[in-house]
Amino acid sequence: MTRPLRVLHLEDSPRDAELVRQRLDADGVVCDIHLTNGKASFESALEQESFDLIISDYNLPGYDGISALKQAQVSQPDVPVILVSGTVSEEEAVKCLHVGATDYLLKGRLDRLAPAVQRAIQEAETRLTRKRAEVELAQSERRKAAILDSVLDCIVTIGADGTVVEFNAAAERTFGYTKAEAIGRPLAELIIPPRFRDAHRAGLAHYLTTGHGPLLGKVLEITAVRSDGSEIPVELTITAIRSENAPVFTGVLRDITARKQADETRARLAAIVESSDDAIFSMALDDTILTWNAGAERLYGYTAGEMIGQNRAMLVESGKEVEAAAMTERAGRGETGEPIETRRVRKDGSVVDVSLVISPMTDSTGRVTSVSTIARDITSRKRAEASVRRERDRAQRYLDAAEVILLDLDLDARILLVNRYACAVLGWSYDELVGRDWIETCVPSRLRQERTARFQTILGGDLSISEQPIVTKSGEERIIEWRNRLLRDEGGKVVGTSSSGIDVTERNQAAEALRKAEERMRFALESSKVGIWEADYVTGVVLWSEILESQYGLQPGTFGRTFEAFAERIHPDDRESVLKSVAEAMTSGADFTLLHRAILPDGRVRWLSGAGRVHLGAQGEPVRGVGISMDVTERHTLEAQYQQAQKMEAIGQLAGGVAHDFNNLLTVILGNCELLQDPLDPDRQRQEDLAEIQKAGGSAAGLTRQLLAFSRKEIIEPTLLDLNTVVAEMRPMLRRLIREDVEIVLNLRPELAPVKADRGQLEQIVMNLSVNARDAMPNGGTLTIEIGNVVLDEQYARTHLTVTPGPYVVLTMADTGTGMTPEVQMRLFEPFFTTKEIGTGTGLGLASVHGIVTQSKGSIDVSSTLGVGTAFKVYFPRVNVAEIVAEAPPPVLVPRAVTATVLVVEDAEGLRLLTTKLLQRQGYTVLVAENAEEAVRVFDANPSIDLVLTDVVMPGGSGPSLTKQLVERRPALKVLYMSGYTDEAIVHNGVLDPGLAFLHKPFTADALGRKIREVLDR
Repeated sequence: MTRPLRVLHLEDSPRDAELVRQRLDADGVVCDIHLTNGKASFESALEQESFDLIISDYNLPGYDGISALKQAQVSQPDVPVILVSGTVSEEEAVKCLHVGATDYLLKGRLDRLAPAVQRAIQEAETRLTRKRAEVELAQSERRKAAILDSVLDCIVTIGADGTVVEFNAAAERTFGYTKAEAIGRPLAELIIPPRFRDAHRAGLAHYLTTGHGPLLGKVLEITAVRSDGSEIPVELTITAIRSENAPVFTGVLRDITARKQADETRARLAAIVESSDDAIFSMALDDTILTWNAGAERLYGYTAGEMIGQNRAMLVESGKEVEAAAMTERAGRGETGEPIETRRVRKDGSVVDVSLVISPMTDSTGRVTSVSTIARDITSRKRAEASVRRERDRAQRYLDAAEVILLDLDLDARILLVNRYACAVLGWSYDELVGRDWIETCVPSRLRQERTARFQTILGGDLSISEQPIVTKSGEERIIEWRNRLLRDEGGKVVGTSSSGIDVTERNQAAEALRKAEERMRFALESSKVGIWEADYVTGVVLWSEILESQYGLQPGTFGRTFEAFAERIHPDDRESVLKSVAEAMTSGADFTLLHRAILPDGRVRWLSGAGRVHLGAQGEPVRGVGISMDVTERHTLEAQYQQAQKMEAIGQLAGGVAHDFNNLLTVILGNCELLQDPLDPDRQRQEDLAEIQKAGGSAAGLTRQLLAFSRKEIIEPTLLDLNTVVAEMRPMLRRLIREDVEIVLNLRPELAPVKADRGQLEQIVMNLSVNARDAMPNGGTLTIEIGNVVLDEQYARTHLTVTPGPYVVLTMADTGTGMTPEVQMRLFEPFFTTKEIGTGTGLGLASVHGIVTQSKGSIDVSSTLGVGTAFKVYFPRVNVAEIVAEAPPPVLVPRAVTATVLVVEDAEGLRLLTTKLLQRQGYTVLVAENAEEAVRVFDANPSIDLVLTDVVMPGGSGPSLTKQLVERRPALKVLYMSGYTDEAIVHNGVLDPGLAFLHKPFTADALGRKIREVLDR
């Protein structure tokens, strides 16, 4: 060896280690020893270095030679291991060799160490050489397998018995067997068709017998079979490989299916080219002719022998050289040109019209190597086209004179013929249109699919007239009425269509405009609920629209269609005037208007307003009449309500004014009575007289309150009320008021919404209506009082002037009394109107009820039938509970000594003097003024004034305008208003403005004193 052996020595005894080293040196073994003395150092050395030989002691502290051997086999398996021991049994020695030790020595026989080392090294080198050879063989086999699997051809190897021993990946793909399925099976059963298998076996046997095979080394074309039974053509080469034992045979097979198909295609194409009527020939890029078919011989007159090898220039007409060269140049660049029509020269010198196409021909790399030329004789077609053109031009002159669209289309809807009028309508020239697709060019895009289908139905024989839109070049659409017929050839076969069209755009637009106008008129009349009638005075037939029939309460189509049927439905009181107006119009031909009542089948009466026109004939006789009618019942009702409201308003103004002055007088009368009354007065008669005066004054005050309620001038302080509670608490009083033979029934609703009203006024409504009900039931009966929630809609509001649509609380009071006539119902709420005997009623009860309800923004209805009874429905606006704001509790009044100064402002002298006396009696200092101007002077002169008591309505200035000036001068000033009538100065809709102190006239001394103290103590 050229280098020292690398030896790893495991020995815990230094002495024994040294003996081993000395022995190796003595025997001439050149080595480099790496000494380790335990497991850790031994295994570390194995990991860090490579060795040629390992010598290990057999017995070691905590370790042993067997374990060291096994660790060496893991870390460095190719290194030989010699175990050395002081003593060992034969059994242990065999065990060491069996585990894998190269040799086993006794320490007492180290003379055997050098031979053992040399033998171990030689065996190791032999094993390494053999291992390397095995690796190289395996690598060779893998390379061979990779080569076999990477080639595109099929490689199949069989043994002398005909079974497969090699089957590459290409064979798997081609024949459909996996390698595992093919190996070991007879080749004849795999890829050889059944009809050839006997010949295959005979040939194999012949070779094995003679050593010769006629097919070896030759390229053969045979038929093979795939795993699915299909047969394919293959190209086969067989090679025999002789060996010491028996020969093997390797076949290389190639699937030539594509090549066979290509050959067949080329053969078919060649036959097609040769049999084609067109002249087909090929040229090199320098215009040398390479091939020449029979069609070319017929067209040009040259045989193939005469043209092959010649230049194409001999066929080109003089002047066409540049054109021909350009075509060849384009083909040489790989471009396939469009067919062109040109002229070529024949062998006899004549010129022929041809349609020519030149295309590039490429090799397998895509490089252009030559060009092919296809030429078709179009001489006959040219002559036919010229003849057709002459005929067409002549026909065109006739067609252009027609004022209709004339259009011929072929089976593909391409334009064959179109006249000048059509061009003018479409905006295209003749040349632009002919040859184009009619549907793609002149039909709106949204309709093309539909028109394509329609064109097919025309070709199928549907020649019905139709209107279809077309689109012009500018994008405008026109409506054309088409009439169609079929074009046929000489054999009767359909070859196209011929159509004539009339432009009906303007006609249709006019018709559409008329339709829309009629539709708008009809919509306007129907939405306005206007009925229409038409009369034919010649036949006597009268036609009504459905709306007009509904105005008379008839179902659609049930009117009698005669003038008499119309007259029957007019209210008898209006019939004469209506017939007279119609008769006058039939004589004069003048327009007329009508306002009359109609009686509906169910007995209801409606008010109708109409107008009509009569058309007279040449002799002045009525021929035709037309007119309209509107149901004006609601308007008529509202007008009547409005007139009644105006009358009531006028009376109310008068009543309010009277009540104001009367209140002033009553205050003076009642106040002076109070001053004159003295409980200690011995004159009893005088005191009784004063009491009677005071009683009459109280009655008069009640009458003025009714007048103010009717005129809606009464000042009220509304609060949130539950009608259930108000009516329920009144029941005992109503029971005392109404006779025992009248039963009172209360139908209350617990879920009732609140209303905002004056409680006293609500009680007055219930009392008045209850008394009226009692008087209407002289023989007894039932008074039903019902309360509920209700919603009044737009329909109700249209017939009640004061009502706003929305939620209400309804108070219904119904009796079973004598009832009322319609005439009484019409005047029911007029003041001083009464049906009671003289002296038993004032006629203000229901008038005041109407005023209170109207002031509360409500409504009252009455329905009554003689002998059945009467029902009043009183509607009050509902209050939204969410909007209710709790009112602050009234301040606690603390009485104090009367030391205040009061300024009394009153234009009525008697009332002014009375108020002064009443206040002075109660200890107040009183200053007086007749009007606002005087009051300002007195106020400025007396800074001690604590309170101003002023009338609201005075000549020369109102109470509120006066107090505004005084409060600006002295913000702490107290103000108290007094009045029995107001002009909205301190109230709105009769409701007192919040925060104002007010004293109703007439008042008593006690009421005056309490109110003064209340205001001063605030």
